[in-house]
Amino acid sequence: MQMRASAAFVGRVRELEVLERALSATRAGGGATVLLTGEAGIGKTRLASELVTRARGAGFEVLLGRSLDLVGTELAFQPLAEALRGLGGIGPGGSQRGVFEATLALLSERAGVIPVLLILEDLHWADASTLDIVVYLAHNLDSRRVLLLATLRADEPASAARLQRLADGVRRSGAGQILELGPLERAELAALLDARAGALSAAVTTAILTRSQGNPFFAEELLSAVGERDDAELPRGLRDALLTRVSGLDRRTQSLLRVAAAAGRDVSYPLLVAVTALPERDVRESLRAAVEHGVLVADRRGGRYRFRHALLAEAVYGTVLPGEQEWLHARLADELARGDDAGPAELAPHWALAGRSRDALTASVAAAREAQAVFGLSEARGHLERALALWDVVPDAFELTGLRLDELLEETALLASQTGDAPRAVELTQQAIALVGAGDRRRAAILHERLGTFEFQRGGGDTFLAAFERAVALVPAHPQSRERARALEALARGLTLLWRYDESLAVCEQALELARAVGARDTELRALMTLGSDLAYLGRGDDGLAHLTRAVQLAAGDPDALHRAYVTLTDALTMLGRPRAAAQLAEDGLAALSRYEADHTVLAANWIEALLAIGEWDAADRASAAALRAVTANYPHMPLILRADLELGRGRFDAARVHLDAARATVRHEPGLAYLDAYVAELALWQHRWTDAAEAVHDGLARARPAWGAQIRVWLCAKGLRAQAELTSLARARRDADAVRGERTTASALLADARRAATEAAAITPNAAGWLALAEAEHDRAEGAVRPDRWADAADAWERLERPPLAAYCRLRQAEALVAAGASRTEAGAPLRAAHAIAARLGAGPLLRELELLAARARLDPAPLPAPAPQAANALTDLGLTQREAQVLALVARGLTNREIAAELVISVKTASVHVSHILRKLDAPNRVEAAAIAHRLAPPQAHA
Repeated sequence: MQMRASAAFVGRVRELEVLERALSATRAGGGATVLLTGEAGIGKTRLASELVTRARGAGFEVLLGRSLDLVGTELAFQPLAEALRGLGGIGPGGSQRGVFEATLALLSERAGVIPVLLILEDLHWADASTLDIVVYLAHNLDSRRVLLLATLRADEPASAARLQRLADGVRRSGAGQILELGPLERAELAALLDARAGALSAAVTTAILTRSQGNPFFAEELLSAVGERDDAELPRGLRDALLTRVSGLDRRTQSLLRVAAAAGRDVSYPLLVAVTALPERDVRESLRAAVEHGVLVADRRGGRYRFRHALLAEAVYGTVLPGEQEWLHARLADELARGDDAGPAELAPHWALAGRSRDALTASVAAAREAQAVFGLSEARGHLERALALWDVVPDAFELTGLRLDELLEETALLASQTGDAPRAVELTQQAIALVGAGDRRRAAILHERLGTFEFQRGGGDTFLAAFERAVALVPAHPQSRERARALEALARGLTLLWRYDESLAVCEQALELARAVGARDTELRALMTLGSDLAYLGRGDDGLAHLTRAVQLAAGDPDALHRAYVTLTDALTMLGRPRAAAQLAEDGLAALSRYEADHTVLAANWIEALLAIGEWDAADRASAAALRAVTANYPHMPLILRADLELGRGRFDAARVHLDAARATVRHEPGLAYLDAYVAELALWQHRWTDAAEAVHDGLARARPAWGAQIRVWLCAKGLRAQAELTSLARARRDADAVRGERTTASALLADARRAATEAAAITPNAAGWLALAEAEHDRAEGAVRPDRWADAADAWERLERPPLAAYCRLRQAEALVAAGASRTEAGAPLRAAHAIAARLGAGPLLRELELLAARARLDPAPLPAPAPQAANALTDLGLTQREAQVLALVARGLTNREIAAELVISVKTASVHVSHILRKLDAPNRVEAAAIAHRLAPPQAHA
């Protein structure tokens, strides 16, 4: 595979926050020690490198040393000596204590000039003296500007005791902490793969995510070998690295590990004894050696052993020779068959690998039936995939299984869809359609209905509708049939998914009538859901909710139908301005569906969306983190967009961007793309990238066509008007009359569009009124009008609609307008305090910053603010201010009076007053509050990575 060079850094948001806080504390004079631990390849060095970049950007000197894996000898203080070479090396001393004290003095002296980041990598290979000096430094750096970061592997059995002593010593220092790196989340690892190789097939991505188990090094090594195959052998370099741990074991233990690898990642003790035919004492000694070397992990409660990592089992299995492989699997199958509790699920893979294809085929189908009976959908799918692979080599496959090949393909495709692999479902269904051909039109219609469903799940543009239309065309209207009813319901559902509700309603009514006429209860239930959604989105909300509530009741016992019923009802509740009810129902639905393994991505997304809307951000954080860990190839953009929404709301802009970029790679249909553009615009707004926000809004409006997109259009217009308000204000400050006219013209066009869209959407959703109220108020800002009442009305609207985050934003603007209108501090302080309370509860970092900036410049809150970033002063000079005026404006933006500015800059009060007058004239600002607002617009937003 051709991979592109990439410095992509993904994930590790929490860990970077910890390390950046340590950097900040160190710069302020409080040193610290952090031990960064994790298994080999988990990303310790990459995280340390990212910290180096940020530390240098913050003015730190970086000292770096690495331990070496030396055979037969240890070099005392080797990594520390390397790190301190530029400062003259480790300080000499007549004793170990003398060396320690001299080294501390050297670091202290350097830290007196510049803050220091000292990184010592791979301490699992370090000598005892190095570990001791790390503990000593951890106890003595607390008052020095030195941050010590040490990395070490947590899975090195040979040095486990020494490393535990090191960790205990650092913890006892009181100024040290242990930061353990776990596996990357699936979405993060997928983003890393995309950065390294671009678009991959879903099968390849899923295979790498599964095999690597969140280890980025393993994932990148697998990526280098896969091409477009999802079953590529391990790259030689990765295999050799994994087998290093095994190579030190004796031949008998290595032989036992080959048996364990053939048995699977988990293996029972009795099975190992039986297959190896070794004396039990030898088996026990070999197992103990394998556990002590970190190859196997003992499950004491279950009496089983498993490989520490799936790829380690894979590497060991790769050493099994041809011939030996068949023999081993035949022995394993024979021993399992002798037991009382071995079923077809255990026997099937061993029969297949032993070359016993007929036995493997029958066992695979039987195992799938057993798994399906207990809703083990992933297991069932795996067994049927094996049956498909065996089909062509078993001449009497139909007689053995009672299945035609197209039926097996259809059944496997449905399981692939239910377990989150819609792309594979599409592939299998297309094969089934090719087998059936045009000979059996009713059978072909069912397969086309399946195909359309799976196409939409994978985000395949509008192609899913063509599949539904083909299904209808294949089945004649007479005689009446179940297949015709099913195809009509699918077409109605497809039209609904494209927001063509009026067209859908007409088709859905036909489907419902026909389903009842032919007694197709399952199709009737699904048509009832589509009908309820259509009615809700056509302005008949109560009727729609009644149908959908009934559908939830009727769907009990049918996991697929129940999931769809909950999805449709929660979606309608949120649209109808009842997000709190939607959140509760979605939570209830997920609980009801928890016993079923099927993919519940969409219902989980509806839950998270409602939680974000009602301001339950901590709950949304937990839910979205779980959703990302479970992300599949079905609707992958949904959890990604919602996670981005939370991240940008809390100021973690880099993480939000990663999730939005990953989402864009999977969305194909226009409603989804317009929806995504709204979040891209929101991110740009909070980052003060006003032009980018305006462009994202323009893109979204181009996709949200008037025929179906009124709800999205009014939402986008409100965001666009916020961008125009800021752009117009900056144009005024630059005295660019042409730009002011242009921005105001754009704002007026957006407001007109918002009013038209709101009029269309008002009969459908009360949310349209909230967005229109916000749009009207933003337009006032663009016009330079001061209308606190507009913002009060908008805030009231969002409070009625159970959307406190949006209400808080409107209260911010209300307070800002009251200050500009000359209201008293008491009057202006009331909405500001209300917004601040909400923002603090949410942890809405960017909103909190805006509130605190307003409080400072209007002197509503005496709490001190941090000094503005140097970039802000540079940006202010672009407005025609001198360097001194830029300094003065920065202090005005902090709310300082002329007298306080004079004291700060050691100038007279009169001189400060003259500077302020010049600033107001140059910026065309009516007062110092408006001038401060301009400064804040140009200030780079504070954000977490």
